[in-house]
Amino acid sequence: MKNHAFTIRLKDEAAAEKYIALHREVWPEIVGPGGALDTIGVRKLQIFHIDPLTLFMYVEAEDHFEPVRDFLRANDLHPKVQEWDDMMHTDGGLLERHPGNDGKLNWAPMRRIHHVDFTGTLPDLEDK
Repeated sequence: MKNHAFTIRLKDEAAAEKYIALHREVWPEIVGPGGALDTIGVRKLQIFHIDPLTLFMYVEAEDHFEPVRDFLRANDLHPKVQEWDDMMHTDGGLLERHPGNDGKLNWAPMRRIHHVDFTGTLPDLEDK
């Protein structure tokens, strides 16, 4: 298993409220068994919010998971996945790229710089 971290910004307070409300009941085509995230190899996904208008996403995924390839591929798995992504990212959507993010994903990848694990597991600190 590999882990990944990402950040993105909410457009405004109204977008933050709507984003949080929508994430109380994410569609099963996305998060259900056999849904898009399961299909692309995501095993755990958590999203955190901090003011002002910043989101942090933590993902644990299968070793074969490659964020750019697989998050983009997820949108092709079911029309509801693309519809959800459009609500989040298209013009009039709820999210905007973090300043300085010129990558292929709307969510900016973050680089881990520190790790503590008391289970004896060695960290993977490769620079991504």
